[in-house]
Amino acid sequence: MTRAVRVLRRAQTDLLEMQRYIARDNPTAAQDMLEAMFDLIASLGEFPERGRIPQDAVLRTAGYRYLRYGEYLVFYKVLRSQVRVYRIVHGRRRYADIL
Repeated sequence: MTRAVRVLRRAQTDLLEMQRYIARDNPTAAQDMLEAMFDLIASLGEFPERGRIPQDAVLRTAGYRYLRYGEYLVFYKVLRSQVRVYRIVHGRRRYADIL
């Protein structure tokens, strides 16, 4: 069953901030990263369970999963009819505090 993928506003902002940061040094790399991230996120509609379950007990209990793209983590939840992407953060951040 294919699910709709919804990228919440905060995750959209995360993507734009990532793109702006990378574009300061390399606009082409920023665009390539954005396109690859969109492809990764879109693939969740077809394969939503492929992401890892966080080790953090609070995030795990809340139903979060995540995918890794380079140094970034895409946090999402699989719901009955859709996948919701909540945040996209650098892996070095204390992501449990911002979700």
